[in-house]
Amino acid sequence: MKNFLFILAACLMVSLVNAAPAAQSRPQLNKKLQAAVQAAAQRHQGSIDLDKEDDFGNTPVFAAAQKGDAKAIASYIKSAKSGDFLLKTGKNGNNVFHVARNKDSFLALAYGIRHFYPREYQKHLHLLMNQRNEAGELPVQTQINYGRADMFFAEIPYTDLYKSIMNIKSKLSAGGIVADVAQTEAAEVVKMSKDNSGRTIAQAARDNASVPGMDKVVAFFNENASYL
Repeated sequence: MKNFLFILAACLMVSLVNAAPAAQSRPQLNKKLQAAVQAAAQRHQGSIDLDKEDDFGNTPVFAAAQKGDAKAIASYIKSAKSGDFLLKTGKNGNNVFHVARNKDSFLALAYGIRHFYPREYQKHLHLLMNQRNEAGELPVQTQINYGRADMFFAEIPYTDLYKSIMNIKSKLSAGGIVADVAQTEAAEVVKMSKDNSGRTIAQAARDNASVPGMDKVVAFFNENASYL
């Protein structure tokens, strides 16, 4: 599994440098996992309906993401003809990144999008990471509510919220008129960071401060966006 995660992480890093690399340059799954995935795909071929919902309203990929089952996600990617099943909105308006349980499942899902949409990978990932569910939460906000601090750091860099936070931080550090402008922009980021209840993402982190690792999330906001 460690080799698998390394390959998926490398895939993500490559995509940030080049949004549309040649097909032959795409990282491949290691041989051991590739064989396991191929076997799983053959077993599931014709028997797994990737659009079928279980008793809880979850499609197979949503159920696997919730369990943190990267291997199952990889097998679905291998057997699927298109990546549509990764882009769907599930119950409560969640997408797969709202419910991904851990970094393993996060990397597997990102790999899948990269696999099916090599030339539009960044666009699809951007849309998914900035999609709000019925509670008005970005995937990263839902992850904080689940108490998953590690998932916060995996997902936050892909959000417009993060870009705005870091842009304002830079302007505030510059001082003068630039800092004055940043104060106004910060008010907009506060609005951007709220869910439908009116709670900001930083407030959600502080409310879950007792969860292991959440102190690092709180520290992130104290350092980069204390106005939240």
